[in-house]
Amino acid sequence: MQVKSGFKLNEVCGQTFLVPMGESNIDFSKLIALNESSLLLWKRMSEGEFTTDDLVKTLLDEYEVDEATARKDVEVIVEQFKSEGVVY
Repeated sequence: MQVKSGFKLNEVCGQTFLVPMGESNIDFSKLIALNESSLLLWKRMSEGEFTTDDLVKTLLDEYEVDEATARKDVEVIVEQFKSEGVVY
């Protein structure tokens, strides 16, 4: 998978948002608030192509969490990002 170009991280009042940029992403209803773990995953996704397993490893390396929980969390965020057109 890859991140679609045209999204930028912005911080407002201590909260990080993924903001669509450019004419093709002008729909500001698609602002996505990121928590600590989804921000970590976003940063990994932004490095280049990635797989679900890459993202699971990212969570396992950073947090004391079992693989099943990490995989479930990754699947949720990836599906959200796909439905919002952030990744493909």
